[in-house]
Amino acid sequence: MSASFNLYEVAQNYLSRILSTESDKAESGQLTRKENSSDHIRVLLLDNVTSKVISMVSTQSELLKHEIFLIDRLENTERDNLKNLPCICLLRPSDLTVSNLCNEISVPKYKSYQVYFNNIVSKPRLERLAESDDMEIVSKVAEVFQDFYTINKTFFTSINIQNSLGINLPDTWDGPSFDSSLDSIVSTLLSLKLNPVIRYESNSKMCHKLASSVAYKIKENNSLFSDTPKKDISPLLLIVDRRNDPITPLLFPWTYQSMIHEIFGIRNNTVDMSGLPNVGEELKTVVLNETQTSFMRNSMYSNFGELSQSLKEYINKYKQKTKTNSSISTIKDMRFFLENYPEFRKISLNLSKHMLLSSDIDKKINEWRMWEVSEFQQTLVSDSSFSNHKEELTKLEDFLFDRIKNEQGQIQPPLAESTKAKLLALYALKYESFNGNQTSHLIRLLKKQGFSAEYLHFIPSLLKYAGSSHRLSDRVGSVFERVAKSSTTFINGLNFGSHGDSSNVYMQHIPRLQNVLMKIAKCSLDSALYPYIKERSLRNETTSTDDRVPPQEVVIFMVGGVTYEEARLVAELNNSNSGLRCVIGGTNIPSTDDFMNNIIDVGSTWGAGGAI
Repeated sequence: MSASFNLYEVAQNYLSRILSTESDKAESGQLTRKENSSDHIRVLLLDNVTSKVISMVSTQSELLKHEIFLIDRLENTERDNLKNLPCICLLRPSDLTVSNLCNEISVPKYKSYQVYFNNIVSKPRLERLAESDDMEIVSKVAEVFQDFYTINKTFFTSINIQNSLGINLPDTWDGPSFDSSLDSIVSTLLSLKLNPVIRYESNSKMCHKLASSVAYKIKENNSLFSDTPKKDISPLLLIVDRRNDPITPLLFPWTYQSMIHEIFGIRNNTVDMSGLPNVGEELKTVVLNETQTSFMRNSMYSNFGELSQSLKEYINKYKQKTKTNSSISTIKDMRFFLENYPEFRKISLNLSKHMLLSSDIDKKINEWRMWEVSEFQQTLVSDSSFSNHKEELTKLEDFLFDRIKNEQGQIQPPLAESTKAKLLALYALKYESFNGNQTSHLIRLLKKQGFSAEYLHFIPSLLKYAGSSHRLSDRVGSVFERVAKSSTTFINGLNFGSHGDSSNVYMQHIPRLQNVLMKIAKCSLDSALYPYIKERSLRNETTSTDDRVPPQEVVIFMVGGVTYEEARLVAELNNSNSGLRCVIGGTNIPSTDDFMNNIIDVGSTWGAGGAI
């Protein structure tokens, strides 16, 4: 994949541009030796948003290589005066941040200021900044485009959105979530140098509003978007809605990165492991970034069985590397050890990190009985037929009312209520239109047993949000669909290695996104169901918008949250020979609990809670 469609490489290019030093210029012959001999250490000033953005694409040691002496935040009013040091600012162009910056340069703490905003900055805000610079201490103001969280190299999310479902009604935006989503999409398009055609799912008012606003933003910033490279075939921005596939975020995932998020929670590419027993200080909070270690890069999309094998190979590799220094008897041995100790320690810590994560994943899978639960989940959702209703209802009742026995004939420990609620939700979605549907009956029985009211309210709220009448009837593929055994598409049936099951019982379900991607590749998205925003005046007239020609560059944005499993599909597409290059983004990344709790949180305001 070229650098232009790798979000990490885009970020590194921006950082190199922002942090380029005088010594860098001297090496390229732009400065004299005399100029290069002076002291060029600088301060990097961030805000509460850009500090997280930078932490996800760089490390402190990498910043030190660029002669950054100190990293601080604009909001910190207790900063020292360092009038001998120049300051580089990377800030979000919000009203609050611009106000704080105006106050900063009115009473400066540093020698000079170079200001970079991480998205488009409005003319009024620039004028406020200029009016505050009485001392003419700002030497540069520029825009870079990093107003999103970089999760993986082809995966991003909006800034600081926890729940983007409608606050007052389904299919309505709250202001901050909308603004953040709009900013992240525009920033991503500019960072990738794309001026796309824009399409959206026709059943979603949220998608339509966002798509229209992106088009307006492109028109409003004509000069920026007209600078994008001319394309023979127009790139595509497709905005889709989570409600059209409520199944995927309810299923327990089985690939490494997804499982880590499901069990621990990944926040800004970090995992809190402080709750695990006997965890050393260095491993209480760990970074998971595919660019930092080859193990994460190679294993993030591995299923649990493949992960076990990868860990064994990693351990053997570590043993081979450290075997060399098992005996330090000569000066040469000592020198080798000292020169390579940091690398040994780095490998050791990384190995410990993944051993801890995988061990606890294994423990939780067994404690939560996810082998049997997940198999039943997959059985429920991998077939839209009602022909197995009796058997599936009986199995569901056994799970809900704790009737499952082990091989010794003993009743298994009860499932968590949250797990039961997800199983009932999958049943309710599948059999919503079936005459023999027992959802209401099961809810009444659970209520009599004292089942949590919020989990019972979750079911009608989910149906109000993503029931069959609210989903797009697009013939793209049912949300209840399994991997074909003879699949010859760019995403083949995955062989799930654990338990030696060749029928892939834990990964049968196909996220709806896969079928959308295939339709894009085949130019067969229905324009009535995926309409265009009719704003094409800014693109080069020679650019093809022929629906019969597949786009070569695609940005997909999912309103309501995108899962790591869906991001995996995009990564597989990029690694195939499909001819498409794609990045995917979303408002947030819900785990199964996150998705359920988001529905619960807003469901009461929709008037759905009284339905039970």
